[in-house]
Amino acid sequence: QVLHPATQHSKLGAASGQGAMGFSYVLIPASASADMQELVFAEDIVDLTKDTFREFVEKYFANLGQTADRNVLLGQLSQRTGMNLQEQTAKGEMDPKTLDRLLASTSVEIFPVMLPTKETGFEGVSVYCDDKGVAKNLEENSRASGLVQACGFVGQTFRGDCFVGRIFDDNEDEWRRTNLTLKDCSTDAAWVAATKKQRANRNSGDMASLASKIGARNPAHINPGMMEDSVPKGETEQYRWRQVDDEVEITFKREGLMSGDKKLVKVSFARQRLRVEAKGEVLVDAALFGPTRPDESTWTLSDGVLQVMLAKASEDEWAKLLKD
Repeated sequence: QVLHPATQHSKLGAASGQGAMGFSYVLIPASASADMQELVFAEDIVDLTKDTFREFVEKYFANLGQTADRNVLLGQLSQRTGMNLQEQTAKGEMDPKTLDRLLASTSVEIFPVMLPTKETGFEGVSVYCDDKGVAKNLEENSRASGLVQACGFVGQTFRGDCFVGRIFDDNEDEWRRTNLTLKDCSTDAAWVAATKKQRANRNSGDMASLASKIGARNPAHINPGMMEDSVPKGETEQYRWRQVDDEVEITFKREGLMSGDKKLVKVSFARQRLRVEAKGEVLVDAALFGPTRPDESTWTLSDGVLQVMLAKASEDEWAKLLKD
């Protein structure tokens, strides 16, 4: 099914004018009856640590003012941090005011769709949504969901209004926000096909490798029960990690680290080394067990949770996260 975006074009701020300043992005409202809008952000953004666009999106969701279900939010936060926050608060291990701030804060869920790699011309596309969409019982966004599903993310859904934006990131020196138009928000857009190919090239090898590891003759018949004991993982006071297919996922448990603190987080990827720093504290700076692909490794930050995804350079299984 091809999405047919509306032709409406809006702008943020009179200063944007018709010049080359700024960049375009798209708002996809949750309501299918509301037009998708191509918008222009009035300033250039060339520094990830000074990303005012993300701040704008965060304020947009905050201004909508929907009320979230506290119990649902507690469950989500506990899942992300690996800690029972309600129990910790009851035992006095967490200040109730800290928990209240976590629950009341507005944050943005950034869903990376197309990863910036050499094959994609170092362009990346992401969807930005309210990370409390489920707790707020927001309407499912069928158009944003359909667009991302067309990229190969089977079953992926979003709730509430969504923004779609594009970046250029050579993973070394240059990072900037670039134009994404209404025409790009069609399921037959060139970047959608490129993303589907990107995912297919990785996933086919992943499944065959995993099938071989657990002795399954048909990768399509792999189920969670078969994989449960085969997934390498571990936990320390600072983080927990696990290996999933061709990626190693590291989750840092940092109370008080908010989504708005992204500029205070520094993550440096090298082929076989990782350095992570948050609010001036070095969380890890060590050699990794195996080689990685730095240009395909990513990190995300939501309230209380800093997650790093390392793209493995080979199919070899990691027995541990760090090299001796």
